[in-house]
Amino acid sequence: MKGATVQHQVIERKDPETGKVVRQLTSLPGNHHHLYFTSSSFTADKKHILYISDDGSGNPNLYKLSIADGRAIQLTDNRNGIMRSYVYYDGNPNRGLAKASPSYNAESNNMLYIQDNEVRLIDVDTLEEKCLCRLPSHAMTGFTHLSSAGRLAAVPIIPAEAFRVPPGNPFSQIRMKVQEEGIASSMLQIDTETGHCDTLFRQVGWITHVQYHPQDSSQLLYNHEGGMVEQRIWLYDGETIQKIREQMPGPDSLWICHEMWSQQGQGVIYHGTSGIPNDPAMRELGRAEDEIVSFVGYYDRAAQRYDEVSFPPEMKAYGHFTSNSKDTLLVTDGVIDDASIHLIEPNWPGRSASWTKVCAHNSSFKVQDVHPHPIFSREDRYVLYTSDAHNEEGKGNIYLVEL
Repeated sequence: MKGATVQHQVIERKDPETGKVVRQLTSLPGNHHHLYFTSSSFTADKKHILYISDDGSGNPNLYKLSIADGRAIQLTDNRNGIMRSYVYYDGNPNRGLAKASPSYNAESNNMLYIQDNEVRLIDVDTLEEKCLCRLPSHAMTGFTHLSSAGRLAAVPIIPAEAFRVPPGNPFSQIRMKVQEEGIASSMLQIDTETGHCDTLFRQVGWITHVQYHPQDSSQLLYNHEGGMVEQRIWLYDGETIQKIREQMPGPDSLWICHEMWSQQGQGVIYHGTSGIPNDPAMRELGRAEDEIVSFVGYYDRAAQRYDEVSFPPEMKAYGHFTSNSKDTLLVTDGVIDDASIHLIEPNWPGRSASWTKVCAHNSSFKVQDVHPHPIFSREDRYVLYTSDAHNEEGKGNIYLVEL
């Protein structure tokens, strides 16, 4: 019930290799994971974590957890399960929580989320909320994002017809259908004060990831989903659309993923592989180990320069990268190995990097909810991540490690 509190036991363990103390913040039955990494899960006061949990009921809700003592307050009152959307393909059409949708803005202290096809905004302290608008019944959603001041919300949608695919891997099937039938996504922008909703643009392709520039809300970074696409990263600047890191010679030999603005907004961070992709969602494609070279890249907008750091041939694990507040460090849950959190210090002009292990995460990566998705805290003191290492496979707990 909204406003109810639950008490987690905070469990501390010392990583046997690095000696870092890792705090498991959630311990109650259920599936618990923090928000997607393009949105911080740390509240503005730096004392709480925002996360999603089903408490073992199958009905996921949003929670705010005290880092100090593990006490969590339930922010929402979803009783309709999981809404069908990107990543959660088996969900209920137009009913339940769209688990990919929550996005938090520290300046306004509001969190955006989609419930029962309504785009809602909630104050995470007072729990006051409002419905901004209702989405069309034929729309499927993805991740959302709030602008730097929290005034604008970006919500990508695609017709539900795109999700009507034959049995098999829906990730690949949807991509192929979108490409073959020329299905277009729409980028909605909602004014969080008035509820006014505009369609910024429509484009053939499956848009699932979106992120406003950290300072300039006229600039919107977004993707085309599906792995083997001709172009992954795009930028809308309020008037025109341009490609970021153009994918030549093509999707058969270059895979790019997980784009995000650098924290200072001066560039775009992304990663990928040359050769066949290492994305677990595309395992049915098969891959030859000697064909893969993993890299992490940075697009310097002022210099109009792309710098990419390649990893040794044995480092092929799937993973994600996020940056600290000063853009001097990256944190990753993969590539170097598939069971650990590492800090990376990139030298972009020199196209080189050094790295150190922080701790083991030992997550299975079995489903989206237990991808570790590590992020830095606001003051760069901690790293937060999710893992199913101490839960049932595919069900997460949330962990905090001090750097």
